[in-house]
Amino acid sequence: MESLDQKIFVLINSQWSNSVFDFLLPWMTDLHKNAMAMAILLPSLLFFWYYKTRKQMLGALLGLILCIALVDNFIYRVLKPQFQRLRPPHVEKVIELRTERYAGYSFPSNHAGNNFAGATFLSSCYPALAPVFFSIAALVSYSRVYVGAHYPFDVLAGGVIGIIFGLFFFKIWKIILIYSHRRWSFLPLLTRTFVEGDKNANSDRNA
Repeated sequence: MESLDQKIFVLINSQWSNSVFDFLLPWMTDLHKNAMAMAILLPSLLFFWYYKTRKQMLGALLGLILCIALVDNFIYRVLKPQFQRLRPPHVEKVIELRTERYAGYSFPSNHAGNNFAGATFLSSCYPALAPVFFSIAALVSYSRVYVGAHYPFDVLAGGVIGIIFGLFFFKIWKIILIYSHRRWSFLPLLTRTFVEGDKNANSDRNA
């Protein structure tokens, strides 16, 4: 299994390289570390999100932050120390390293877990945009192998964990917000999208 993982890594990292990916994927793989991109891109996305969804945004945004924070810590602090798999630059003799040399363990991938957990959570909030969310998560995950930071099975495992975690967290978060709305009705901005979704689901079941 490990041999297959390494063979696929060589294909993605070395043999399937091209000038477009050489430019795009190293930039995309650690976009959150790019101060200029974050100064322009993040505020623009938040403004567009608020403009399009208004009162639905706050509950989804807070849930997204918590979801990613929890899965990130679970992978980094619980799973990685258990598996202790070394990253490709510490193992492979021939590698195209297109990013910084990361410290820490490789399996599972935090980037893949975080992005797929976020994509799953947001897709549960906005089902029509699911293809966009999952395409971004898949591209970021692929970039981790392409730049030489992870093996393919690292990102595959991270993606599966992220999807499972995102689905589970969305259900819990929805229950919390619906209860909060009933307990403290002055929180409409935080709970509206989840409460309305629950009412619509109940109406469909009773129809």
